[in-house]
Amino acid sequence: CLDWSLSFIPNDILDLTARQVQLKVNPKIVLTIRVGKGMMGAGIPILLEDIAFSGDMRIKLKLFNEMPHIKTAEICFLQKPHFDYVLKPVGGETFGFDIPGLETFVKDQVHSNLGPMMYAPNVFTLDIAAMMAGIDPDAANGMLAITLYSATGLKPNDIFGTLDPYCVFHVGNIHNPELARTSTVENNNNPKWNETHFLLLNNLNDTLFFQIMDRNTGRNDVEIGTATLNLKEIEENQNAIEGLNLLVYRSGKPVGEIKADGHFFPVSKSEKNEIDGTIVPAVESNSGVLRFYIQECKDIGGAIKQKKAGVPLVGGMPIVSKVPIIGQGSQSVNTYAIFKVNSQEKLRTVTFKRSTTPRWNKYVEVFVTNKAESNLEVVLMNAVDFGEDSVIGRWESNIIDMENQLSENNDWWNLKDGTGKIHLNMTWKPIPMTGFNASLTKGQYQRPIGVVRIQLNKATKLKNVEALTGGKSDPYVRVMSGLQPRAQTEAILDNLNPVWDTAVYVPVHSIREDLMLEVMDYNNVQKDKLLGMCDLFIKDLVVEKKLEDNNVVYERLPAVKRNVELLNSARKRGRGQLDYEASFFPTLTMLKFSEEKFDKSKENTEPELPSEVVMKPIPNQPIDDLNGEPILYTPDYKINLLAYSAGVLSVKIGRVNLPQKAKAVVEMLLDSNEAQYRTVSAKGTQLTFDEFGDAFVKEMDFSRVVIRVRNAKDDYKDEDRIGFWSSTVQDIIKGVMQDQKEQEYRLLGCEGGTIYLTFSFLPVVKFVLDPNESLENQGNLSVALISASGLKAADKSGTSDPYCLFTINNEKVYKSQTYKKQLAPVFDKSETFTVPILARKKALFEVKIYDWDQIGQNELLAQGHIPIADLDSFTAQDMDVVLQGGYIRLRLKWEPQLLARRREGTSILGSTTRLFSSGTGMAGEMVGAGGKVISGGTKIVGGGTKIVGGAIGGSIGAIGRGFNKFGNTQHKRTSLIPEENEISDHTNRAPSVPSSTESGAHPKSSTEDRDRSFTVKISIIEARNLKGMNKDKTSDPYCRVRLNKHSLHKTKYIKKNCNPQWEDTFTTKVFASSSLDFMVRDHNKLADSDIGEAFFTIADHVDEGQLFDGWLPLTPSGNGELHIQVQILH
Repeated sequence: CLDWSLSFIPNDILDLTARQVQLKVNPKIVLTIRVGKGMMGAGIPILLEDIAFSGDMRIKLKLFNEMPHIKTAEICFLQKPHFDYVLKPVGGETFGFDIPGLETFVKDQVHSNLGPMMYAPNVFTLDIAAMMAGIDPDAANGMLAITLYSATGLKPNDIFGTLDPYCVFHVGNIHNPELARTSTVENNNNPKWNETHFLLLNNLNDTLFFQIMDRNTGRNDVEIGTATLNLKEIEENQNAIEGLNLLVYRSGKPVGEIKADGHFFPVSKSEKNEIDGTIVPAVESNSGVLRFYIQECKDIGGAIKQKKAGVPLVGGMPIVSKVPIIGQGSQSVNTYAIFKVNSQEKLRTVTFKRSTTPRWNKYVEVFVTNKAESNLEVVLMNAVDFGEDSVIGRWESNIIDMENQLSENNDWWNLKDGTGKIHLNMTWKPIPMTGFNASLTKGQYQRPIGVVRIQLNKATKLKNVEALTGGKSDPYVRVMSGLQPRAQTEAILDNLNPVWDTAVYVPVHSIREDLMLEVMDYNNVQKDKLLGMCDLFIKDLVVEKKLEDNNVVYERLPAVKRNVELLNSARKRGRGQLDYEASFFPTLTMLKFSEEKFDKSKENTEPELPSEVVMKPIPNQPIDDLNGEPILYTPDYKINLLAYSAGVLSVKIGRVNLPQKAKAVVEMLLDSNEAQYRTVSAKGTQLTFDEFGDAFVKEMDFSRVVIRVRNAKDDYKDEDRIGFWSSTVQDIIKGVMQDQKEQEYRLLGCEGGTIYLTFSFLPVVKFVLDPNESLENQGNLSVALISASGLKAADKSGTSDPYCLFTINNEKVYKSQTYKKQLAPVFDKSETFTVPILARKKALFEVKIYDWDQIGQNELLAQGHIPIADLDSFTAQDMDVVLQGGYIRLRLKWEPQLLARRREGTSILGSTTRLFSSGTGMAGEMVGAGGKVISGGTKIVGGGTKIVGGAIGGSIGAIGRGFNKFGNTQHKRTSLIPEENEISDHTNRAPSVPSSTESGAHPKSSTEDRDRSFTVKISIIEARNLKGMNKDKTSDPYCRVRLNKHSLHKTKYIKKNCNPQWEDTFTTKVFASSSLDFMVRDHNKLADSDIGEAFFTIADHVDEGQLFDGWLPLTPSGNGELHIQVQILH
């Protein structure tokens, strides 16, 4: 860094030699100051001479190893320099006076121009290395072909008119000149452009801006938002980047997403052969960059008469001390030039006034796709103040003819449609674009490169956004890919340090598809609020390697474990910490030629599961994929997709036909309570989407997919739907292997509704599923008590009065009857219960046997742990459990199911609200008979989440239905009820709700098909032992029946009665899998309050032609029971 004091005084000749004095030139500048305007104006020539200046300058040099060792020089004045000069009016006979303020005006103009350029802290940068290498820093050294396919979810910036989006491209910032512009799509929040624009770039060290605008009529266009692309990413990816999904931001918030491809093509240059020193010429190409120069003209204007000023003229210009004054004479010729390529305007010069010899020295660079078919045109126009501009000359040619003439050193052309000549020039830089069209993705679905597993452990020190209402935040984590939510944990209520311990899987399609982990606060009334967020960069998990044969392989990096600071939407810290782990699993990657053969080999493939998997060498087929994993083939040498347990299931959602007009979206759910892909909304009866979604299949044998059509909303917290379609993944894969094309499927729950779907499957390799994440680890445990023995005598009579208390993770779940005077009780056959468990591998299932004492404290007789981690699915098995103090014999049956969780959320009135969500934890709502269900709503860690004891089919439709049928095999339900000879003749108590497993002991002829709909007659008879909600310990109860969010029926309320009798009957149409919600409430003038509720699944308790008549225990436990009758009508 150098600080210099500079001075420039040309007239200081004291230390000059005689020769230097003789050669000295005193710079003179003639300024023409015009008085008046147009035809009424006149120019006053002013001579500026004896120029001098002084100032302090700072010079910064950036050095590097190569010649010339100085890369750049930054120059700036530390303060305003001092200028001095002499102004002399010219033409004393006509204008013999000075102009007041002229000297100050000239100085101000100099400072206003130099200030932004080189007054500190602004610097003027010289690229010395580029200058020495002969590189023009302003010249285009390549072309970026940017293909903009579409945008989704654009949010308007104003409330007036419709959204008519178009996109403008800028480099550097949005205030730089526009490089290109797309067409406008009328009235569309999800426009599709499918346009390719060619942008000329000097380098790839800048940022490309996609400015999305809303066109308006009669007022200025409004900016919707801006997306950015760091051009260095293109260089890092070998000048091509495909499948871009860029978020559009406005004021730091996402307002949409665009899809694009980018390909950079550098200019072909000549190279020097390092061996023999010969010059290898640039590769010729029919496409390239044309730099076109418009320099000057002469003798234009033809018949226009030139007027002379009041001073002598030389060549049409006045003479002042041998210096011609530009701007005088030829006052009626005001020329500007327009340059066109194939009739499209590329350059318009400024107007050169009052001259028949205008000089512009302007150039423009244009990308030409076809050199041979490019027509060039320059039109000279005469600007008229009060009238229409006229053509005074025209030039036309093509690139090849112009090159030929320039090669003869002839760069002047005669003008057509006028007199005079024009001086032009051009340079051509070829850009080879071989295979460009074939490389475009067309904006279609990109096959995934792998799956990211994210283990979301916990968060700490989260912000409390519910402090004003006296509560705490209800946090959950969602994984976002652009604007698309791909996975989500459960919400843990009222907890600023939540522990989720949940693993989610997200397919990724590019190493640039970075994910966002957002910690949200759940709110059942308003939109969920952002508590904090952090980025997960895919490049930290996988590296892309290009092989010699141009195949690309993605190698996984070591898993990462992080505890990161959460950021707010403005990217500021202080929102808490998130603890998570992430790892990558690649998909099956084959050679390009093998993939082509594989696509053809899928024809005429039988869908049945092959009897064997071939791993021996196969003719003309690779044994291993590019990841080194063996490829599994069928006996007829086709890839056996069914042999892979994990993979990515992709679906193309074509169109939906609905019986009624609706504004709807389509969602994909795979072994999940939350949507893993959601389309944009469409309106009408025939909805066209043509969108691709995918989700990870971690266990093909057990997995089931649901495609759900639902009304478009701002949030999707409720379970409202229009219709759905469901299938096992195995059945879908069989269709894929049979090369099934787009299929039409009937929408369940929507009479006359259909949906068109196309599936594909890509296996994931190097993946081993954690047993704790298995779908078989979640479901319902049915328990039947058979007998106990070896109990000690607690009474003086030498006997005991035993009863059993069952707990899961120290939460009480079931209490049996008390059996008087028994040391080896044989339990009543009604002693059965079913409890849902979210993670049986971690669940601690225990039993304690007590001696009942009417007066004193109950005495513990025996206790022990009941192992359930290794129970076979769908098979009832007897188990003798050794306890500390005795033995107990149980019959256990484990039924894997995707459980529906019920979540209590924030509410304005403070009453309980519910929704279904996903998560992990302990069991919740149970069904029992004979004994007593201790807790109808056992809370998991963190509180707030409860489990509905049935399959998920009652909430979102059909996911759980497939878990009674693992894969495609029907498992026979075995009875948990002991044989008659095992049961002593004890007093039978009136049963409450029969066990779901007990009802499953008799195969149902009609309700076994859980997708079938029925008309049912429901009678709400009475309730008993209801909790008193009023001050006088009474209630004003009524019963409301709901299916999902739809209210089916409501009884009248009965005043001051805890044992009301309604005798109310109604009929409705439901699915066999439907879970009815019976809510008993206390009527109040302002806001009703909940007494208790019970869920009832048709398929588990009712058979066609039979009447169900029983009592339902209300949740919370101890709030009463409800007596109902349910019958299926023919």
